[in-house]
Formats: sequence, C-alpha cells, structure tokens
Amino acid sequence: MKRARSPDTSPPAGDADGSAHQPKISRKIRACQACQHRKVKCDLENGQERCSRCTRLDLKCVLNKSLQTLLDGENEWKTKMEAKVEALQTALADVQRILSVQNGSAANTTPGTVGSGHTSVSQTQHQPQAQLLHVASPVMSRGMPSSMSPSQHRTVTAMTRENSIEPEAPDSDHQAIVNAPMASLFEATKLRNIRSDPWAHHVQHPSLKSPETDFIAQGRVSLRDAEYLFDTFRATLNAYLWGGIALVHETLDAARASSSILTSAILAVTSLHTQDEGRAFDICYPVFLELVSQAVFDRYHTLDDVRGLCIGAFWLSDLSWKLSGLAVRIATELNLHQFCAKSLRDGSRYGDEARLWYFLYVCDHHFSIAYGRPPVISENPTITCHEHFLQRPDATQADFRLHSQVGIFIILSRVFHAFGPDRSRMIGNDEFEALRRFDADMGFWRDRWKDKLQPNKYVSQYPAKGVFLHYHFARLLLFSICLRGLRPSGVYAMSPERRQFVNKAIASATAALDLILNDPDMRASIIGVPLYLLTTMAYACLFLMKCQAQWKSAHLNISYEEVVPLIEGAIAVLNATRPCVRHVAHYLGNGLGSMLEKFKEHHNLDRPNPEDKEQSATAQQVWSSGEMWPDWNAWMFGNGDVSQQPLTQDNYGLTFLDALNSQMPG
Repeated sequence: MKRARSPDTSPPAGDADGSAHQPKISRKIRACQACQHRKVKCDLENGQERCSRCTRLDLKCVLNKSLQTLLDGENEWKTKMEAKVEALQTALADVQRILSVQNGSAANTTPGTVGSGHTSVSQTQHQPQAQLLHVASPVMSRGMPSSMSPSQHRTVTAMTRENSIEPEAPDSDHQAIVNAPMASLFEATKLRNIRSDPWAHHVQHPSLKSPETDFIAQGRVSLRDAEYLFDTFRATLNAYLWGGIALVHETLDAARASSSILTSAILAVTSLHTQDEGRAFDICYPVFLELVSQAVFDRYHTLDDVRGLCIGAFWLSDLSWKLSGLAVRIATELNLHQFCAKSLRDGSRYGDEARLWYFLYVCDHHFSIAYGRPPVISENPTITCHEHFLQRPDATQADFRLHSQVGIFIILSRVFHAFGPDRSRMIGNDEFEALRRFDADMGFWRDRWKDKLQPNKYVSQYPAKGVFLHYHFARLLLFSICLRGLRPSGVYAMSPERRQFVNKAIASATAALDLILNDPDMRASIIGVPLYLLTTMAYACLFLMKCQAQWKSAHLNISYEEVVPLIEGAIAVLNATRPCVRHVAHYLGNGLGSMLEKFKEHHNLDRPNPEDKEQSATAQQVWSSGEMWPDWNAWMFGNGDVSQQPLTQDNYGLTFLDALNSQMPG
C-alpha cells in the first residue's frame, strides 16, 4: 500500500523556483549493469572503476545514471539557457536604445518571462529571432557603422507579415477594384516585402533623422569641410540645376537630418569642382558610393534620397546612368508619378512631389538621349501637359527653367522613337518630312522660352542663353541622323535634300560652339553645368572634325580653316578647368587635344604634294576610305565592340562617351 504524501512535503503554491518542482528520489542506484542483470550483490564503491566480479570475469562495468542525476542535469542546462537568453535580450535592448528605435519586442514580453523558471524552450528559441529581425530591418541600415557591408546588415529575409496596419495615404481610393494588382496580393498576404508604397514613411521615417550617427559625426568628413562644401553648392552649382529644384534646405544640419544620401551627394559633387588636387573628392566620393550601395536594398526612402541620387547623376559621369535609373525606381515606389498627376488636378497640393517628378524626367533624358538609350519615363499626359503646372500660384522661375527642359526633351524623345535606335539603318527620303516637323517644333520651343527665363543672381544670363544652346544641340542631334548608315564611299546616296539636312547639322554644331566660346556667361558655366552639355559640346567638336575629314566628296558647307579654330577654342575652354583634376572637362580637353593633332596630321597628308603625287594619291585613298578612322557609328556613338578607355593619344578614335568614365579615383 502506498504511503500518502505528507502535507508539509508539498512545494509552496507561489514558488517560482523551478528546483522546488523537482521530485526527490531517495533510492540511488549502486549496482552495475552486469550485477543487476544477474541479481547478485555488487561491491562497487565510490571512486572505483570496476567491481570485483566484473574485474574477475573481465566484464564492462557500467553504472546507470539515476533519475535524480538526469533531473539535475536538465535543470542545470535550463538555468544556463535562461541566463544566456536574458543576456541576449539585454544586449539587444541596449542596441535598440543606442540606435533610437522603439523596442517593439519589449511590449510583447510578459512580466516574469525573462529569468523565470517557467520559460519554455519555444520561447527561448523565438524571442531572440524576433528581435534580430527588428534590428536587421532595412530601416536600420543607415544607422549601422559605415564599415559594415549591406549584406551584413541583413541576416534574415523580408518575407514577414506586417505587425499592424499602416495609415492610409491621403486621398487614397478605398475601391479595391481600381487599385494596382499588387495591392490585392498585399491585402491577402500582408507580406511587407511586396508592399509598393509604405505611406507611413512617405515623407520621412523617424529613424533616418540621426545626424549624430552619420558619416560626418563619425569623422569621415570634417564638419568644417562639410559646411564649406555645402555652402559652395548652394551658391553656385545649385543654380545650374534650374534655380534650386534639387536642394530645398538652407543649412547643412537640415540636409543631414533629412537624408545622408543627399548630404554625401552634395559634398561629392562640390568636391569634384574644388581645386585641391582631388583630395576632398577622394574622401567624399567613397562615402557617397557606400550609401548608394546600401540604398539599393533599403526598404524606406525619402524625397531627399531621390534628390541626392539625381544630384550625383548630373555630375558623376561614371554613375550617371545607374543613379538616374535607381532614382526613377525609388520615385515610382514613392508614387511620385501619381502625386504629379494629382498636382495638375489640385493646384494647391503635391507641389514638391510634382517638381521632383519633372526633375527626374529631365535627369532620365539627360542620360538616355546622350547615350542613345531609350528613356525610362514615357510621355504620358502628366508629361505632355506639363505646362499646366506653371499655372500654380506657387510657381517660380525655377519651375519655368525646369519645364523648358521638359519641353525640349519631349521633342528629342519623340525623335528617338520615330527613327529608332538602329544607327546602321539609313534614313529614307520619305522620312524627311518628319525631320522638318521636328525642326519646326524645336523652333517653336526656342521662341516660346527664350523670353520667359529671367536672369539669375548666381549664373547671370545663363538661363535664357541656355535656351539657344539647347536649341542648337537639339538640331545637331536631329539632323545628324541623316548620316546614319552611310559611309564616305557611298556619297552617291546623299541626295541634295539629305545634304541640306547635314549642312543644317554642321551649322548647328558651329553655332553652339560659337556661343560657348564668345559669350562670357557660357564660358563661365563650363565648370558648373551638368554632364549633358559637356557631352554635347564634345559631340559637336567630333562631328565637325569627322565631316571635314571624311565627307569632302559630299561637298558639305564646311572647311578646315573654320573647324580648327573652333576646336582649338573649345580645347582652351576645357583646359581652363585643369585645376579641377577630377572633373570630366579636364579629360575631355586632353582627349580633344590629341584628336585635333591627329586631325591636323592627316590633313597635311591629304594636301596635294607636287613632289610625290603617287604618295599623295595613296594617302588620299586611305583617308577617304576611312581606314585611318574607325567606323562612323562606332566612333561617334560607340557600340558593344569598342573597349571602354578614355580618349588619349594611344587609343585615338574611340567614342567620346568613353571619356566620361575616366575622372573617378581608383
């Protein structure tokens, strides 16, 4: 008969100590397995390895662990695990407090969970993982030490569900039937990595406002240098971006609090124009690269992040195409295209979003038209009706300057789509009428905007004169299409009408270079204008040299005596930027100088030599056949077969666009 348990032996009801719940096992195992099996007395004592019977019979003497021993071992393991979990949670709480992030997991921890003997194994496994997920989110990546790579910032994927419903966007449509298809997928799954627009973070995410932890606070760029570069940008370069559309902050502190990408872009671009042997640029440029690399996988972005990417694209030649594409992608995630459409309907709201969308349109076309690539942003009604934005009561001269650019690139985009990207296809005579229509559109654009743009206190008369410069460059790009698919040996295919169009391209290139060389405002702008104008300037120089060198038999309106002074003047203007050793204008000047020397050398060979007519005829034949020069399309525009090298005397003849990738460190 079992003995009833005495009341005083039961554990206290409220005792939280796990050891109080362990049963006491009075009987201990003293015999080895062999003796127990034979039910004989075992003389194994403490400290002995084998009993006398196992020793005599040469048996394996094994003593089974008692139940009490097993319980003691389990209790010890649980105690250690509880201590480790508590230490881990404390450390994560310290990290969250340092990074100024609300500890979301702390609200889900009930009192007594940490350090309690009742903590389950499942709790100890899942609670640290939840906190790690919170700390490793993309929002936190900006606050991480700069030495950490983006891959180190993310230890888990984003296949997690939203913890709560975020506030809806202003004026959001509650009719699910008109929403984007992905919105329905999010409603069904709540997976945060497929959410296209986190409205709660549309304007600014709180965790991003941490200037005390940015790269300036870390000492990577001194505060004094940062203040100088920021003030320099506001007073000079910012004016070339149409009067300050890209920068809406008055102080460095405000920019730092808004976006580290914007701040680093301003410092990198300004240091590119600083005459210090490239020292400041070599410091600021890697910082900008690092932040952009992290932004590729970041979940949340701000309008200033997009502005910073655009600023970098307009001046950093090796990143321009990549930055403009990334900026457009982030902008569409922020639904700027929709806000732009709403701003045209409601003239009192969404002005900043609409300005940024038009700013992106110009940025995208700067680095698609110049490279012969299709633009990313298409001409929808928001773009084609862009001038409606100027009817807003808060429209400024900066808006007028920006929308003048939108207008000319709408025309150039239509030219691109009308004639296609195939540069080996010859334009047919039946397409000449389209050329005339586009030329008329450009003339109308010039007449419409030349008197609307007022002088700027930082860049003087540049806004109005820039209208004429863009007009000449646009006509050059338009009429140079007539040389597609032609080679100098096929001049018989150049009809009088085609020759007239090519002569218009030559006249436009000459007029553009004349304006740059003879106008003081335009000469002063060489070191400050975005890359597009430098690209088109180089294109005009190469176009004139090419026409004079290879198309003499076409009887074009061009002469050697007219081309050389223009090219020499352009080289002199570009070489004046030599103190800015990282600026692309410096490299363009060197490249054009080498090419001009080759141009003069071949011209001397091409001149009639009475003493050696046979040698002269051979030189004329070689030069006219184009063997001394690369193919027209490859040389002027580039293709996949041309190696990417800067324009130097050693690789003379490569596309001028290659020079745009040669000013960066490393």
